[in-house]
Amino acid sequence: MTRIIQFQTNFSVGELDPLLRARTDLQQYGNALETAQNVIVQPQGGVRRRPGTKFIYDFGSSFTDFKIIPFEYSVTDSYTLVFVNQRIYVFKGGVLQTNINGSGNDYITATAITASMLDELNFTQAVDTLILCHEDLQTKRLVRNSDTSWTLSDLPLSFIPKYAYALDFHQPTFTITPSAVDGNIEITASSTTTDTGTAQAGSSSTITLKAASSFTSDDQPNGMFIKITAGTGSGQTRHVEDYVASTKVLTVYPDWDTAPDNTSSYSVQPFWESAVGEYAVAVNGFGRARYIEYVSNTVMKAYVETPFFDTDAIVSGDWESEHGYEDTWSSTRGWPRSAAFHEGRLFFGGAKSRPNTIWGSKVIDYFNFDTGTGLDDEGVEATINTNQLNVITHINSGPDLQIFTTGGEFIVAQANIDPITPSTFLVKPQTRIGSKPGVPIEDLQGATIFVQRQGKSIISFQFTDTTASYGTTPLSVLSSHLLNDPVDLSVRRATSTDETDRLFLVNNDGTMAVFSILQSQNIIAPSKFVTDGAYVAIANELATTYCVVKRTIDGTDNYYLEQFDDDVTLDSAKTGGAASSVTMEHLEGKTVEIVRDGVVEASQTVPASPFTVTFDTAATASHQVGQNYTVTVKTMPAEPQLAQGSVQAKKKRIVQVDAIVYETQNMTINDKLVSFRNFGEDVLDSAVEEFTGTKTMHGLLGFSGTGQITISQTVPLKMTVLGIEYHMSVGN
Repeated sequence: MTRIIQFQTNFSVGELDPLLRARTDLQQYGNALETAQNVIVQPQGGVRRRPGTKFIYDFGSSFTDFKIIPFEYSVTDSYTLVFVNQRIYVFKGGVLQTNINGSGNDYITATAITASMLDELNFTQAVDTLILCHEDLQTKRLVRNSDTSWTLSDLPLSFIPKYAYALDFHQPTFTITPSAVDGNIEITASSTTTDTGTAQAGSSSTITLKAASSFTSDDQPNGMFIKITAGTGSGQTRHVEDYVASTKVLTVYPDWDTAPDNTSSYSVQPFWESAVGEYAVAVNGFGRARYIEYVSNTVMKAYVETPFFDTDAIVSGDWESEHGYEDTWSSTRGWPRSAAFHEGRLFFGGAKSRPNTIWGSKVIDYFNFDTGTGLDDEGVEATINTNQLNVITHINSGPDLQIFTTGGEFIVAQANIDPITPSTFLVKPQTRIGSKPGVPIEDLQGATIFVQRQGKSIISFQFTDTTASYGTTPLSVLSSHLLNDPVDLSVRRATSTDETDRLFLVNNDGTMAVFSILQSQNIIAPSKFVTDGAYVAIANELATTYCVVKRTIDGTDNYYLEQFDDDVTLDSAKTGGAASSVTMEHLEGKTVEIVRDGVVEASQTVPASPFTVTFDTAATASHQVGQNYTVTVKTMPAEPQLAQGSVQAKKKRIVQVDAIVYETQNMTINDKLVSFRNFGEDVLDSAVEEFTGTKTMHGLLGFSGTGQITISQTVPLKMTVLGIEYHMSVGN
């Protein structure tokens, strides 16, 4: 029988994947835990009871889909926006803002934003404006006017880029003349027959012109434009596909949205405003120009993409009109999927009909995506074409413009500090991991954090000087078991040296994986949060973490907004000062704990109406009432480094444990309660004093095959464990 002493100085690895249980050779093994439930790993290496949550708002059972978006308006004004089906709730400092826009409602009406969109609702913010994106939602902007005044409207795009979804060609019957062979030019149509009047009839793809039409021969107006100027179908412009002089029937492309009839006035001419974005192409290959501005019915401004041979007139038959272009974003084609502001431009990434394309606005003209003549400040556009599908899930403004897709990670490469321009807008692949749609990305300590496409790992995407390119690092390689189809992600940045940055990851099963990260010390320490219910959504408003939690009350799933609070040791708690009772209607029928002036009173069940929980003794300074949660910290199977080799197969007994604790009031070691106070006068009606130092536990009985130590806590008081020394007896 061998007696040894082991000292686990810290828990900075957090909970280790069960698949690594045999990897005693890993350096991390000695500082890891088999279980780290409802604890936070501190930067110094200790673990402490996780913060409890304060009850903020009851959404009831009508809504089941949620999206939380933080909105920072100024240094003094920040908000938490909770999106549900067709509504947006505004919270400031954890307080619901009421009578929004003087409507009497406690929410912003958002009829177009439905529950099915919330999972993949993307956003970006600039000052007082939040831009909201989803491929099935006409892009919105939410503007904060005051705490209770908000304006939600369609994003006022002044120019939408065009795309030839159904490319078509015509050979117009008129002559055109370019004013120059290259650059910005004008294209002038020859003097040609035009026609105006009131139609005789119409159908889905035709219009019968007036009986005395100016067009007297077949195909005469082919390649021109016809516009309904009044009457039924007014405002529509179409290309002329064909004309039959004997019947006066003119065929259009594409079909009318509203078929004209004998009340419809029309005008047929070479050019209309709708020609913008289309092309005039010389069939011999010498000349291709994009129309950029309508001047008159015979003149268009254009930008030459392929130089013309000369400035001579190009007769009918030697040139063709390339059209079929329409707005890239529309109710028919869908809308942008993601957005980001970067270097004075608004960028959109992906759209329903063009999922692998990215667009940038004109510089400081955020709602204008006109590529114009390719000047440095004009709009930009690029499509990611590789040997796999790359549906853009997110874009991010980092050191470079970063593009995350289902197939890999890309950047818009910039040489030195050169700005993005149409001539330098080049998308380059970096890594091929792929990101999961619907789960946000976050900036953290110079890296961009995202969840891998299948939801199996958390990835850090960061520029590395050694390779002068971006690379990825898996943050969850030692703890991938804590990930179960993640649905939401958020980061809380440290505010003091006693904290790490925290990465919160909500799983589909209602648990939460929380990673304590301090990269300067190589600390990536995960733990698992559970509660009586299921976590649904998460977000951080500056240093405050909010979550939506589903809790089953009297057989019905209710959804609550709750706030993590370091001073609270219960969940869904109500807190306050001096009081003798508290109303807990949101936890009707649930067992709740009461911490009154630091004293833990007997548990109570919340009664039916009026739902009042009355304290045994009135609180004079503070109280909190809520649901308890169990804290469990379990060490890895013991593997001391002995000369005779491994002891994995040997029986082990923990003889003594010395736990080094900080400001701790309660804990249990291997099912034995540790004493934190002595009996004396009035001791049972006073708060347990916080203890800092070493607590020793003797008399731990029984042999096991693992020699593990379990530290737990079932009483809602403070607990911080910095390290443990233990004496272990190893059998032969």
